[in-house]
Amino acid sequence: MRERIASAQPGDTIDIAAAVYTMTGGELVIDKDLTLIGAGAEVTIIQAAPSLDQAVHRVIRVVEETVVYISGVTIRYGSEASTEVRMVPFHSEAVGMISSGIEAIRAEFGGGIYNQGTLTLTDSIVTENFAGGGAGIFNGAKVTIGNSSILGNKSRGYGSGLFNGGILHASNTLIADNMAGGRAGFSNWGNAFLMGVTFDGNRSIISGGGFHNASVGTMTLDSSTVSNNESSMAGGINNWGRLSVINSTISGNTARFGGGIESRGVLALTHSTVSGNSAVEGGGFAIRIMVSNDETLIANSIIANNTAEIGPDCLGVITSLGNNLIGHDSGCGFIPGDGDTMGTKARPVDARLGALADNGGPTATNALLPGSPAIDASAEDSCPPLDQRGVPRPRGRSCDIGAFEW
Repeated sequence: MRERIASAQPGDTIDIAAAVYTMTGGELVIDKDLTLIGAGAEVTIIQAAPSLDQAVHRVIRVVEETVVYISGVTIRYGSEASTEVRMVPFHSEAVGMISSGIEAIRAEFGGGIYNQGTLTLTDSIVTENFAGGGAGIFNGAKVTIGNSSILGNKSRGYGSGLFNGGILHASNTLIADNMAGGRAGFSNWGNAFLMGVTFDGNRSIISGGGFHNASVGTMTLDSSTVSNNESSMAGGINNWGRLSVINSTISGNTARFGGGIESRGVLALTHSTVSGNSAVEGGGFAIRIMVSNDETLIANSIIANNTAEIGPDCLGVITSLGNNLIGHDSGCGFIPGDGDTMGTKARPVDARLGALADNGGPTATNALLPGSPAIDASAEDSCPPLDQRGVPRPRGRSCDIGAFEW
């Protein structure tokens, strides 16, 4: 494969037959515009070593100013962690706060793929790679990911599955069972748009089991599910930047603080469901105001059936834009809007939600059960055309609250 890439002309397509290709001579460098087409991710495997414990380099590096398309392969057993990544505090006079940056002592990001070009990855699997950060994929430029899985990668620092420092578009992709020593199965320090993405079963030691959106990050999560992730803080989502969550489900995540979502930045939650998360404090939602322009806005969303000793459904200041269902307002500094349904500690509201399950569509959802107070309870003028599954809204006299249309 290395020889075929070296001899190819810019713009060529290389068909990769079913086989296991081991890059014993170092990382595979793609330094020209190419299309690589495998015979399928199950049978075309590109690896850095026969096993991860034998790996001494990453699998693939895409260099600057190249346009590369890769499809139908598995990328595994890459390691780029011979050096140290450490967190370096810095002070921002603009916002008057202490934040964190990443200092990489040499390049130890991207065990599977290190991208500095324009990369499209489809119908592929990136699995069992190791690095200081971005163990599966590190993106420093532009990457588009579709119909792929990023599974079982491990990092000492940020973004065990995927680290984005550039522009990311991902759709119909599974990011699961990755483990980070620092933060998150996915860490965003750039601009990211994700649609139909599932974050499931990821683990991190510090925060953001599912994903972490950094203070410099801007991210949209649409029609996606963040489920069964775990961390010390922010089991599902850890937001420091600007995050918009639309038509999405946050369910079954666990942390000490902020089981489902912890936000210290700007967060907008619209037509989404936050349920079944657990923590000691802030089971569903935990908000920490770090600077004066931080805010959390929610509309047409369900935050219910979460558990915590303090603030089971929410903890902190949340501003409603209307038509939300809050199961238990204890701990919420909730600024209500029109059409909100609010439960109390003495009389919590039962949202009547089913367990997280495959209810159709590419991602799992919590179905509304018959008699749910969320049914037909959204404002008529705030109805998106589809729910999380792709089912048309409304199906009754008005839209339902949350990510699922009954």
